[in-house]
Amino acid sequence: MKIIRALAKSFFSLVVLILFIGTPAAFGQSETPFSIDTSPLPAPTSPVTDLAGVIDQATKTALEKRIIDFKTSTGVELAVAVVRTTGERPIFDYSLAVARGWGIGSKENDNPGALLLVAIDDRKYFTQVSRDLEDELPDGVVGSLQRQFLVPEFKKGNYAKGISDTIEAYIKTIEAKRSGTATPTPPPAGRRSDGTGSWGYSGFCCLAVILFIILIIWSNRGGGGGRRSRSDNDRWGGGGFGAALPWIIGSAISDAASSGSTSSGWGSSDWGSSSSGGSDWGGFGGGGDFGGGGAGGDW
Repeated sequence: MKIIRALAKSFFSLVVLILFIGTPAAFGQSETPFSIDTSPLPAPTSPVTDLAGVIDQATKTALEKRIIDFKTSTGVELAVAVVRTTGERPIFDYSLAVARGWGIGSKENDNPGALLLVAIDDRKYFTQVSRDLEDELPDGVVGSLQRQFLVPEFKKGNYAKGISDTIEAYIKTIEAKRSGTATPTPPPAGRRSDGTGSWGYSGFCCLAVILFIILIIWSNRGGGGGRRSRSDNDRWGGGGFGAALPWIIGSAISDAASSGSTSSGWGSSDWGSSSSGGSDWGGFGGGGDFGGGGAGGDW
C-alpha cells in the first residue's frame, strides 16, 4: 500500500513539473503583447500573402504583377493578406497592425497605400487605407466596391476572383480620381454592368432611328390607303430603299448593341491584364502611415 501511495505521489509531482516547465513564465518568458504598430504576421515576400492557400498560382502571379506595375506607374502600394483567422483579435485591429508593421507605402511625405486583409475561417475582411489615399478611396467607396465585387464571389467560394476583382476596382477608382474623370459607379442591383440591363443612350438612339424610318415610310405613303402605283411598289417593296430598309434597321440595332457592350464600366473582363513593367518586388516602402481609414465587413 505504501508503494502505491509513493508511486501516486511521484506521478502527481511529475505532472506538476511538466505543467510548470511548459509554462513560458517558468523561464522568464511571456507571449509578446499585441501592438497596433507591430505586424502579427511574418515579413512579406510578395505584395500578395496567402497564408490560407485560397489563391491559385496563376491568379496570384497576375495579381502580383498588376500591383507591382501600378506601384511603378503611380507610387501607390497595394497589398493583400489572407489568413485563416485573426484569433480573438478584431479584424480592424489586426489589419491595422499588419498595414503599419509591414510599412506599406513609402517613407516620403506622400505615401499612399492600402491593405486588403481577409480572414477565411472568420468570414471577415477589412481594407485599411493610408491617410494619403483616403481622398481617392474614401470609406464609403471602399465599402461599396467590396460589396460589389468581393462579397458575391466569396459567398460562392471564389476567393481568388473576389480578391483580384476588388483590387482591380480599387486601381480603376484611383486612376479615375487622379485623372480627373468621374469615378466609375458600380451598376445598381439587378442591372448588368455590360449595359444590357437597360436601354440607356444607345437603346434610345436605336428606337429613335426606327421611329424616324417608320415616319418617313408613312408620310410618303400618304398615311396608307389607296392603290399604290408600280413606282410605289418598286420604291418600298421591291428594290431600292425597300431592299435596304431591313439592312438599315439591322445596322442601327447592331451598332446600338455594340456600343452598349463596349461601354466603359465595371463589367470589363480584361482585369487580368496589366501594363508592361518589372516583375521584381523589392518590398514595401516602410511608410505605414495608416490612421484607421477604410471599410470592412463579413460574408
